[in-house]
Amino acid sequence: MSDSLALGAGSRPVPAQASPRWWRRSPYGLPLYAVELWARRLVPLVLWFSAGELGRFGLLVAGSELSHGSHRDWRLAGVMLIFIVMVMLGMIVTVGMLHSLRGAAAGTRARRAEGEEPETLLTGLGRAIIVYVAIYLAWGFQTADAREFADADMERYAVQYDRFVAARLENALAAGGTPPVQPVRPDAGTNLVLDVKVALAFAAVALVARYVLSALHERRGGPRLAFGAAFCELAYTFYGAVLLLRLADERSAWLSGRNVTVWWNDRWQALERTLPGWRTAMEWLGEARPHLFAALVLPLVGLTLAILVYGAYSEDGRALISGTRLDAAAGSVQNRTHRLTRRGAGIVAVRAGLDRWPPVLHALRLTLRAGAPLFAVMCLCHTALVVAADYAERGAYYLIGTAHRQLDWEAYQIPVHFGRDLLFTTLTLCLFAATFDLAAARQRAKRSVSPGA
Repeated sequence: MSDSLALGAGSRPVPAQASPRWWRRSPYGLPLYAVELWARRLVPLVLWFSAGELGRFGLLVAGSELSHGSHRDWRLAGVMLIFIVMVMLGMIVTVGMLHSLRGAAAGTRARRAEGEEPETLLTGLGRAIIVYVAIYLAWGFQTADAREFADADMERYAVQYDRFVAARLENALAAGGTPPVQPVRPDAGTNLVLDVKVALAFAAVALVARYVLSALHERRGGPRLAFGAAFCELAYTFYGAVLLLRLADERSAWLSGRNVTVWWNDRWQALERTLPGWRTAMEWLGEARPHLFAALVLPLVGLTLAILVYGAYSEDGRALISGTRLDAAAGSVQNRTHRLTRRGAGIVAVRAGLDRWPPVLHALRLTLRAGAPLFAVMCLCHTALVVAADYAERGAYYLIGTAHRQLDWEAYQIPVHFGRDLLFTTLTLCLFAATFDLAAARQRAKRSVSPGA
């Protein structure tokens, strides 16, 4: 029987599936794989990033405009809501950019060739947004957004500081027996400093709404409830942070004068003087800690987001010890303890900041299972991108030159910052997507070799 009769009239033999290129299989080809993803999905990445920057700029201006005028306390409560929307927009853009990279990954194309249905963006957002908020808050990324939000208001109303300084100089130079009129202090840059009563009211409402929406989301699921729960989580955290900061400022002077505080400070200073090399070690650790965080922890946090978007994420600490002896021990402890005891231990872990580590350790475990070279290459590539972005910005300023007026210089900085952030963000997300794809492929290969593992 001929091939045409065996395969059907007019049909051709289906060619064997070509093996993927070496950089899609080897951890040492991770930079090439990331660049390939970047080239394949450059247009949607640029569109996502541009839309996010445009929306972010509009929200910065809206927050600055709303923060000045009558009924300032209630205005600032609305400004906080605008800030929360800006944070949510950044999360949506990040998830959208990672989702746009999903179709270009070799593992995703292979699964779709086998008949797997593609996942919609709303499904990925609904699964990822709540845990993304937890990671965002646990690692304190809101500090940079709050600083940018306040700096934008300060730049737009910088004339208030000029008038305030000029009025103080006039009062100092004025002669006569009449006391000088005190100038009005500027309020630019304080658009996230709320009144305690207003912040307490909004925090209480957000707390109740978060509890209701979280309970509904656990029962029904769905992206709408996920967005609502994530928004209320951010609102409760930010309004509650305002309360904590205001109370801490009011009680800091009282606390510093307590006998317990004085005793602790004296004992700590005596310890530093007694232990040899303690001060030197602490100074070295203080200098090295930011570099270690940027080189090791930040890449793992970014990989955690990729794992979260692509559906292989687990925020539970039990996922870190699954398959080990500690898993059986943790199961026995869970069976012998009360539910309130476990919940109390979880609250203590959150208050101590321990909740930030399970997602990162889960990403580290996934990467190390694929081989230590993959983790090392990912960290090296991330560090190289950070250094390259700084040098690229310096090179752009060198080409522009410095013989310009201040207003012209600020105008030149806008496209430079946009181009730097665009290249760094897109390449970094491509790096995390490529790392996840390589790690998942190597794990599938190991399971296929040893099915009983």
